[in-house]
Order: sequence, then structure tokens, then C-alpha cells
Amino acid sequence: MAAYRPYDSSPHLEVFTAERTWDSYDFLAFLGALPRAKVPRVVVLDNASLHTSHVVRRARRSLAAAGVYLYFLPPYAPELNKIEPVFRQVKYQEIPQRSHTTRAGLRAAVDTGFSTYGRSLKSKNVKKPRRAA
Repeated sequence: MAAYRPYDSSPHLEVFTAERTWDSYDFLAFLGALPRAKVPRVVVLDNASLHTSHVVRRARRSLAAAGVYLYFLPPYAPELNKIEPVFRQVKYQEIPQRSHTTRAGLRAAVDTGFSTYGRSLKSKNVKKPRRAA
């Protein structure tokens, strides 16, 4: 599970790994573990089943009360998901070894790949106003 903030003054990539399949309760715990903010936060999600489950739907009010709003991308639109290029870069560039003999080796490679990529992030924050069309 990963959270990506490309438009901050210092972009941030937060990654949580597990050696099992994540479920909706894990996802809610992930949202609860995100750093608190003084302003409302919008979490952009694809339509994975753990994002759209009854458990998450029931939690939306309490999340909104905590300043966390869920925004779902249209189905089958990975080009709109800003974290997909991050995953692709980490998978193919930051983790050059494609097979691992142990879970610990795989986990170490994933953790190293994401931390290496995270250190190279540049701000996508546009400081100049853009011209209107």
C-alpha cells in the first residue's frame, strides 16, 4: 500500500508492505496511520475491491469527520492514477533482480526500491500561474 504526494513542496512517498493480502481493515488502518494535516485531505483511489467494500463505505463518514475524503477514479483508467508510474518505475528500474529465493529477500528489495525512488522525488508543484485557454 502506498501514498504519494507529488504536489507538496517536498514530495513524499509513504509505503507499507505486508507478507499477505491486504483487506479493507488494513486499508482503513493505513488511512488512520497517515500523518495528520491541518487541511482536509483527498485520497484518490482506484476501484480495487478493498477500496470499495462495505467496510470502507461504512467508514466514509468517520473518515470525513477526520478530514479524509475518498475520491474514486473511473474504472479502467490507470492513466489517471498518479501512483501507477511510480509503481512501474520501482518495479522495472529500482528492483533490477526479478526473482528472489526468500520472502525476506523480496521484501528487502521492495523496501529498498521504494526508498531509493522516494529519495529521488522532485516537486511537481507549479509556482507560476498558468495562462487560461
